[in-house]
Amino acid sequence: MIYGKITLENWRTALVEGEEPESSFESYNLKVYFYGTLHNRDMLQATPDDTNAKLAADVYLRDPALGFSLLDGSFTIVYYSENECGVVRDRHGTHYPIYCMADGDFSSSWQELKKRWRMKTGEYLCYNESALIGFLQRGILGHGESCWHGIYSLAAGEKVCMMTEAGVIRSFIVPAKHDQGINSSLPTLEMLKKSFPSVYEETKEKVGKLMAKSVSPGGYRVVTDRNPDLESLSRRYGELHVEAIKRRIGDSRRVGILLSGGYDSGANLAALRSFYDGQIDSYSVGFKGDAWTELPMARLMSETFGTRHHEYEIDGTEITALPDIVRFLGEPFVEGGLMVNYCAMRMIGDDKPDVVLGGDGSDQYFGTSGREVALHYLAARTGMLPLMKGMGRLLDRDSFDTGDKLSRIRFHMDKILHVLEGERFGFSDSALRAFMQCPTDFHPAVPPRSDIRSFEHLYTQHARISDLEIVINRIILFKASRMARMFNNNLTFPFMDLELYRFLQELPVGLKCKGDSVLDIARGRCTSKFLLKHHYKPLLPEAITSRKKQGGFAPMPLFFRNDALRARFKEFILSSGIYCEYLRQDTVEKFLTGYDREAGQENSWFWHRQNKALQYFNLLTLVTWWEEFVENREVKL
Repeated sequence: MIYGKITLENWRTALVEGEEPESSFESYNLKVYFYGTLHNRDMLQATPDDTNAKLAADVYLRDPALGFSLLDGSFTIVYYSENECGVVRDRHGTHYPIYCMADGDFSSSWQELKKRWRMKTGEYLCYNESALIGFLQRGILGHGESCWHGIYSLAAGEKVCMMTEAGVIRSFIVPAKHDQGINSSLPTLEMLKKSFPSVYEETKEKVGKLMAKSVSPGGYRVVTDRNPDLESLSRRYGELHVEAIKRRIGDSRRVGILLSGGYDSGANLAALRSFYDGQIDSYSVGFKGDAWTELPMARLMSETFGTRHHEYEIDGTEITALPDIVRFLGEPFVEGGLMVNYCAMRMIGDDKPDVVLGGDGSDQYFGTSGREVALHYLAARTGMLPLMKGMGRLLDRDSFDTGDKLSRIRFHMDKILHVLEGERFGFSDSALRAFMQCPTDFHPAVPPRSDIRSFEHLYTQHARISDLEIVINRIILFKASRMARMFNNNLTFPFMDLELYRFLQELPVGLKCKGDSVLDIARGRCTSKFLLKHHYKPLLPEAITSRKKQGGFAPMPLFFRNDALRARFKEFILSSGIYCEYLRQDTVEKFLTGYDREAGQENSWFWHRQNKALQYFNLLTLVTWWEEFVENREVKL
C-alpha cells in the first residue's frame, strides 16, 4: 500500500509513505517515485545504469503533457516538481488501483483515505448510491467512481495532477500515438466538476487544450486500406508478438503460461517455444460436467509444445471464496471469468514460475462484436434504430424475462442497441428501479453517439470505447491482474504490448474483422482476429484451428446449482442490513424465490440461465461488500 499527497508546497520534501518504490530519481527540478515494472526499456534506449524512475523522469521532461504515454509496463508513478505534481497509472491499470480525494490525498487503498479523512474531519464518508446500483447492472463501478462519496478512482491510463496555474485537474495519458481516442474526456470533466467544483470552470478550458493535443478529429484513427500486403503484415505481427514476449520474460529460467486451448493462449505458447527451450508450466481451468470444455484442447497444446501441464476443474463450491475476493478487491466486481482467474492463480501455489504469460486482451485489441456492430450500423443507416429502441423499452419488463422467444429478442436487441457500452449482463433499468428504496437515485448513463460514417468508423469506435476503455481496462485486465496479485503471481500480458498496439492501430479493419460485406458480417459470416489466425494457423495443431469455438463461457449457474448452498446464500442476503436504507427486501426476496424455482430447468435457454446467475452473483457480491465495509462484519459463506 502507498499513500501520499499531491502538493506543490514544499515539493522537495514531499514523501510517499508505505511500500518502498522499485526505484526513485531526484534532480534539481524533479522527484520521481516508480512502483512496478517497465517492459519497453529497449525502446527507450535505456542503459543498464538507467533506473525505471530515471526513464520516467526523462520522458516527462521531454514532454510533460504526453511523455508518460511512452512508457509500457505495469506501474504507478508519483512525481513532484515546482510547477506540477501528480500520480500516474499505467495505460491498462494493471498495477495498483489509485484512489484520490479533493484535498490532494491519494492512496492505493480507499480504506486508508477513509481513515485519514475521519481523523482530520471527525466525519464519516457515505456510500455512493449510484455507483452501487450501477454495479448491479454492469458488474463494475462507473468510470472514475468508487464506492464512497468524496473518493474517486483513477482510471487506467490516467493521471491526477496539480498545476500551479490551474489547481487540480485530471487528464488522460495516451498510448504513445497522439491519435489515441480520449472518449472518456467528458466523464473526466464531469468527475472534475463533482470532485473539485471550485476549480472546475477555470480548468475546463485548459483541460480541453490538453485533450486537443492528444485527440484527432473523431477521437480515433480509421484505416480502410482495401489492398493490404497480407503476408508482410502477418510476418510483422509475428515478429512483434515474439518481441513482446521476450520483453516480458527477460532472463527468466522458468516460464508459466495460462492455456485455454484457443488461438490466443496457443499463439503465446507457439511464439514462446520459437526461441525458449526452458521449462514451461501450463495452467488450465475447466468446469465439471461442461460439455463444451476446452481442457482436451489445452492438453493437446501442452503435448505439442512440451509443457508441464496443470489442470483444475471448478465444481461450483469455489463461490464460498467470494468474501476473500471482495475483501482483497475492496470493491464489488463481477465478471463471468472472475472465478476462473481466481482458481488459476490459486492453482499455481507456492511453486511459482518467474513469470506467467496470459492471453488476455487479444480479442479486444483486434475488436469484438463484429456482427452486433454491423447490425447497429445497418439499423442506424436504414432509420430502424428509433423503432428498435421503442421495442427495447416495451420489452424491458419482468414478464418478458422468461427465456422465451420475446426475451431472446430482447437479449439480442439489447446487445445491438448498446453496442458501445460493453456487455450488460445484470439487471435491467426497470428491475434496478424496483430494487431501490429511492428509484429516483438511479440515472442510467447516456450512451456515446454512434459514428455511422462507415462500418469501419463504427467498428473502430466500438473497439476504442467498449473493447479497450471498458472491457480491457476495467474488466479483463482488472480481474486478471488483481487475482494474480492476490496470490503473488507475476502475471503479464504480451498482447498488450505498446508496439503491438501501435501496429494494430495502423491495420485495416478488414484484417481485424474480415467479411465480404457489411451485410455478411451482420449475418455472422466473418472471421474475427483475422491477421492473428492467418499467422498462427500453420503453427498450431489442426484440431485447434479447425474446431468451431464452443467454449470460453464460464457456466455461471454451476455456482448456484447446489440447493443447500443456495439456501445459505438466500438466508445471508435476506438478513443483511442493506435493506435499512438502500434496497427493498421484498423485491430481493422475489428475485431469490424466482431463481429457486428456475434453478432446476437446465434445458431452458443458455443465455437466460447465464444472465440470471450473473444477476444472482452481482447481488450476492454487493451484499457481501455491504456487510464487510458498511456494516463492518466479517462474512463467511
